[in-house]
Amino acid sequence: MMNHIRFTILQQWPFALVYRLAILLPLAFSCSKAACEVLPIDPGSWTLAVLPDTQNYTEFNYPHFTTQTQWIADNAVSHNIKYVIHEGDVTEHNSVTQWDRGLTSMNLLNGVVPYAIATGNHDHGPSGFSGNRDSLFNDPNYFGPGSPYANQASVGGFFETGKTDNSYHTFNAGGQDWLVLALEWAPRDEVVVWADQIVQNHPDHLTMMATHAYMYYDETRYDWATKGGSQSWNPHSYPLGSNPAETVNDGQELWDDLVSKHDNFRMTFSGHVIGDGTGFLSSTGDMGNEVHQMLANYQFKQEGGNGDMRLLEFKPDGKTVVVRTYSPVLDRYDASYDQEFTLRLNEYHEPLAPAINQHAVVANLLVVGDAAPGGNTVGAITVPQSSLPGVGTLQLNRGDYEISVDGSGLVYQRGILLASITQNLRDGHRATVEAGRNSYGGGLMALSLTKAGLAGVTEVNFNNSVAWFDFEAGWQGAHVNSNGTLATDAFNEVEQSMLNKQGLGRYSLDLGVNSQSEGLLFAIGNNNSNTVVQTAPYSDGSGWDMRVQHNGAAFSATGVDRNFSFIYLPYDTEGMIGGLYDGATDSHISSAGDFTMSRLSTGEYELTILGETPETGMLLLTISDEYFDGSITAPNNNLLSYEPTLSDTFLINSVDASGLILEDSSFSWAFISFDDPIAPATGPSADFDGDGDVDDADLLQWKSSYGVDALADADSDGDSDGQDFLAWQRQYTGSLTVATTVVEPSSLTLLALLSAFMKRIPK
Repeated sequence: MMNHIRFTILQQWPFALVYRLAILLPLAFSCSKAACEVLPIDPGSWTLAVLPDTQNYTEFNYPHFTTQTQWIADNAVSHNIKYVIHEGDVTEHNSVTQWDRGLTSMNLLNGVVPYAIATGNHDHGPSGFSGNRDSLFNDPNYFGPGSPYANQASVGGFFETGKTDNSYHTFNAGGQDWLVLALEWAPRDEVVVWADQIVQNHPDHLTMMATHAYMYYDETRYDWATKGGSQSWNPHSYPLGSNPAETVNDGQELWDDLVSKHDNFRMTFSGHVIGDGTGFLSSTGDMGNEVHQMLANYQFKQEGGNGDMRLLEFKPDGKTVVVRTYSPVLDRYDASYDQEFTLRLNEYHEPLAPAINQHAVVANLLVVGDAAPGGNTVGAITVPQSSLPGVGTLQLNRGDYEISVDGSGLVYQRGILLASITQNLRDGHRATVEAGRNSYGGGLMALSLTKAGLAGVTEVNFNNSVAWFDFEAGWQGAHVNSNGTLATDAFNEVEQSMLNKQGLGRYSLDLGVNSQSEGLLFAIGNNNSNTVVQTAPYSDGSGWDMRVQHNGAAFSATGVDRNFSFIYLPYDTEGMIGGLYDGATDSHISSAGDFTMSRLSTGEYELTILGETPETGMLLLTISDEYFDGSITAPNNNLLSYEPTLSDTFLINSVDASGLILEDSSFSWAFISFDDPIAPATGPSADFDGDGDVDDADLLQWKSSYGVDALADADSDGDSDGQDFLAWQRQYTGSLTVATTVVEPSSLTLLALLSAFMKRIPK
């Protein structure tokens, strides 16, 4: 769908060593999943191979397309590969050279494994811009009438004479007859009618369909009528969609007029979409059957996709299907939650979802090359240190880094992405970072790094660190629109009444906590521009003053109306080390954990944490400084960054935004370990029987476990004792009839309390 973009996988190189020695050499690829021998299939199973978009392979002459089809041919017998489906975009520009390359790759399957090809938008029109439906695919020298493709015994027919870009195929596997529909890019109404009739004519065949644009990466179908341009790259948004002589059908229309109507439909396959390149939806058809709809596209990965393809193993029971993503180029399986999963035919499957990251997910990112290269390019980006699951990158260009966790892109509504610049200077420049969505039009979270001190946007490449906070884990935070409203479905434990817009770029936030003493607020711009967010806790602790401004703006009462995001970290956060630091007085207003902070000079501070270094964890930084210049009171306009020192401590810089001169400020900071990241505070639970409440039954469990076992261990100290009784006492949801003094009870006290409660418990 999009042009070739490189990306980088995790590396394990010492951060400080690389920084100190300036080893900025491209690093060899090392996949985040273990390289492995090809997994065998079960006896009696058969395999369907699905080839996602190959456009970058044919455009840049990468051998990966040929490697894929050669692997399929070589393993056709061992893996009982019965059919191959290509999801479209064989080429990038619908050119002779690229079709020659695609033909060379696909010809390896001739006479070995039958295959079906659905054409994509780049396979049509002059230069592959899909201005019309002309395609060299239909040329007999490629895949048109009379070609080896058209003459396959499994081909049942084509929609129109002289063209092969709408076809149907039949085959038998596992004792079951199958029908495959391979439909053109943005199928016409008449093609949908034809396909509908083909399915009707094959009532005893289970049906699967391949068409290039059907699913979107948000786990829904393309739906122009309802969602319009909010789903990027919908077929209706292309030239064919605005041509009155043409008709176009997207995913929802294909579902309504074709897929949902037939009880023998089982699967759909599509590509086209970038973002994180994957999607899955299980839907119930009109006849009560379940249809599994899958999107897979890897073109944004290194060298156009790294050779990733889908292998579906259909088990001998005729029901179970194991979906795997395998690269014969890298010889590795991708076991991410949306790349490897198991389905049951004609049974509903819950939406695929990543595991809830109960702790922050953090990493260091090292960036190779010049800070401001001449083109929109970036060298290799490596991740020398990361918590688990691993952090990586997807799409990249100069200053724009799309971040992934466990191989999947970060959905805006799912959580907050924070980042810090981890170089105080690079090639004489300073930088700031935002974490927003739509840098690549796909709606996933990406960093935007810009040169500091400029009113305009100059994107730069800088080392940085990132932290992902999953709302599902309980983190308190929000994405905020420029008008001060909470972004739809993109916040947790925050109410609109807590946030108020005070003026241009000015906001106030009251979370109901003491902002001076109970925790720290971290904020970041949520755009693809050059904004920063500065905060200031009110002196009475009643909340925070917040301002969004350009990263080169002078101190002012106003800022700019732009989106921003924030996370609140209370001091009782598990593993919390951090504080609210006053740089001018070299003192902390409040803090948690063991550390030493020292003011070295104006605007320069050294942080030392016993047993920790910039290789073992990262810092979050946010200005937290109310400044008065004689007439204006507002958050200070300083910028923050840090870098490792030669002694493995953290060197923090605070500079004035407009002059980039070192200047003292107050700021919030937090250290997050890679090995043991912070997690939301969780109090002891006295729900000993796990039924969702704390009641008399839990007291009975405590009574039987007291001094015997840990089945009533509320405080996780390995036993059931008086402290666990007190936890039950505090959390009891009934009507208490005895005193609730919070002390460590003696044995006699416990017996007395227990006796009083036991009288209330029904026999």
